[in-house]
Amino acid sequence: MNLAASRKLILIVEDVKTSFLLSVHLEREGFETISAHDGRQALELFRRRQPAFTILDPSLPDVDGREVCRELRRLSDVPILILTAKGGPRESVTWLTLGADDYVTRPFSPEDLVARVKAILRRTHPNLSKEAGLLSHHDLVLDLAKHKVTLHGRTLALTRFEYKLLQALMAAPGKIFLRDELLDHLYPTGETVIDRVIDVHIGNLRQKIEEDLSKPRYVLTARGMGYKFADGDWQPEEDLLQAEKMGQSISGSSTTGIYLTTVGGRYQTACPMLARMFGYESTEKLVENTVDLNHGFYVERERRAEFAHLVRERHWIIGFESEVYRRDGSHIWISEHAIAIYDTAGDLVGFQGTTEDITERRKEKPRPTGTIPGQPPSPCH
Repeated sequence: MNLAASRKLILIVEDVKTSFLLSVHLEREGFETISAHDGRQALELFRRRQPAFTILDPSLPDVDGREVCRELRRLSDVPILILTAKGGPRESVTWLTLGADDYVTRPFSPEDLVARVKAILRRTHPNLSKEAGLLSHHDLVLDLAKHKVTLHGRTLALTRFEYKLLQALMAAPGKIFLRDELLDHLYPTGETVIDRVIDVHIGNLRQKIEEDLSKPRYVLTARGMGYKFADGDWQPEEDLLQAEKMGQSISGSSTTGIYLTTVGGRYQTACPMLARMFGYESTEKLVENTVDLNHGFYVERERRAEFAHLVRERHWIIGFESEVYRRDGSHIWISEHAIAIYDTAGDLVGFQGTTEDITERRKEKPRPTGTIPGQPPSPCH
């Protein structure tokens, strides 16, 4: 397994509420997270995404958690932390025997759990963040010492120019290189060449590293400017589409954003309050910056950071109960298919899911009287 490509990615196999709570705390420490909510999905994501760490709740709806743990250990030596409501010495011995690296019982402190994750990674992979001489992205690895590039473990035959181009791009993921910059890198002695020769080299390079030339994953075009290397380990649309096909719910984050898909749910992009929360002047701008699939959504990472900041600064609480209130009236409600955030005035300022989710919730569980002045506005339409 290529840990260099996924050294900050943590797979959380948990319910939606706990996954969201853990992702917030882990992302504060610089990790990326992806969540699965059943065993079948967990194994599929583990094989495809190759995380550096797995947090596993063995109480799964579809398969025995012990079988999932055993299969994860068969596939890889990646650390596994068991998070469970069951305690006792026999339980811990069982899981450690199955291959788990640590065992935590509920209730637990998120801060303590994050500290355990970091400690285990330091112990099991001391050079994980210092892997010298390698540039990697998913299954594409450039070995500087050996002057070699591999894709899915297979060595690629690159020309000198293709190698130099790839090295420059991979060394600064996300940075846009102008054609002139790339020309200077390829022809440092000032040979007379036209800037479009870069396009030819890029085209040849893509032929060797991209599976679908119409949708490149590694070397991306910055229209009217030049080229850049992908700044994340993946494109979130891949997991959203896969989850939609399998009828699963999934949530998590990438290096570029947060994403969520729900079974039978749909993200409401045309929500002015949500647009305002993410700093867009109109819902149209929100839609422009949001990938909205049939059963999911994706918001770019800088907006995800702002969301976490709002949660901290405005003292919203994310808890294990489905609804948590504060004395100032702000609260957050989390269900299996939706997340709703209300501010101190009772305004719905953040919402993920469907309007039907909140409508049904009000019928089943009326809001406690006196906690928040007045009734909240209607959900976004």
